[in-house]
Amino acid sequence: MTRTGFRALLGLVAAVAAASTADPLLEAASNAGAFGPGIFTDRSTLDVVPALVTAALLASAYVLLRAWPGTAIRPAFEGGGLAPALPAIFALQLCLLFAMETLEQVVVAGHPLGGTVWLGAPPAVALAVHAVACILATWGLSRVLDRLSRAAVDIARFVRAMFERRRISPPTAGARRGVPRGSARTHPLASRAGKRAPPFLTA
Repeated sequence: MTRTGFRALLGLVAAVAAASTADPLLEAASNAGAFGPGIFTDRSTLDVVPALVTAALLASAYVLLRAWPGTAIRPAFEGGGLAPALPAIFALQLCLLFAMETLEQVVVAGHPLGGTVWLGAPPAVALAVHAVACILATWGLSRVLDRLSRAAVDIARFVRAMFERRRISPPTAGARRGVPRGSARTHPLASRAGKRAPPFLTA
């Protein structure tokens, strides 16, 4: 995968994460009456858990792909590359939010509720909160996932080194010394008990 592909994947992770975290906060505030008596939500957060699980799976896929052997990719957003990508990520986030909320309304109410109910709050407030969530999610995930990717590479290298060491068995003591067994007795008159031979008889 190219660096552009990693940017797209990270942007998707950030969009899903931002939408699934900002939406329940806005709906909770709306249901508590923080924005007046208007109907701003469907009073359900059924879509939050599947969205968070999806974000976690996509984040795991990003880390695994970045840590794959032979992948030498710099951080997805490096230097000033984050700011230009935010408008596209924010637009994707709103599209995902609309899809999530519309599907949830069909499941809960049997049909879409229409209007701006999918925003979960007055439009100005909802867009502002989602914009902040987009910035924080993209900025935070770009750093956290890059660090996790480097950590995964280090762990993979350590495990590989350990397996390679176990494949090499140490040589035996005899092979190291090069001395055949039973070569300790060198004197032809040495007895089996290791004592001196008897002296020669003299005339």
